[in-house]
Amino acid sequence: MKRYTLTPYEQACPGTREVYDEFLRLSGAAEPPVWMLSLGHNPTLIKAYWEKTRGCLLEGELPHVLKEMTVFVVSRVNGAEYCSACHAHSALQLDPTLSYHDLVTILDPDSAVPLPPSHRVALQFADKMARDANGVSDAEFQALADAGFSDSEVKELLSVIDLAMMFNCYTSGLRLPLDPQYKALVDG
Repeated sequence: MKRYTLTPYEQACPGTREVYDEFLRLSGAAEPPVWMLSLGHNPTLIKAYWEKTRGCLLEGELPHVLKEMTVFVVSRVNGAEYCSACHAHSALQLDPTLSYHDLVTILDPDSAVPLPPSHRVALQFADKMARDANGVSDAEFQALADAGFSDSEVKELLSVIDLAMMFNCYTSGLRLPLDPQYKALVDG
């Protein structure tokens, strides 16, 4: 059973086209991604998803590449193929010194991936939050502070983790197919 309908640009209402246009302008992409097209039927819903995405990923104090890696880590924990592939693609575009294999193994204890120590702490925190948010201890929050994250940055990190969880549920529930550029990354 197909669980979604895609609304291409030509068939979208003006409110949806506004969101598509802003995404295309900010991302430099040639077309909106599948996740966005799947929301295109409802201008209110797509606007809400886009504003949360833009606010959590494209704005704020944390480095964009760290945010993309965070979504990747959370998505891998949740088995969310679409989000894992999408955010691996984004992270690799932001840091071409990394490989897909680097991202997959980034939290392995023996990982040699060159990463600022604070980023490793943030990604370990994201992994723990995705596995058991209620089990995260004060010590794990303190580790973020000790790694140099301000209170504002910690809340931003939590917002990125929340964004990932929301999209993991949405894209996995609908079983959205991978965009061609994401599929090539995973299949490569």
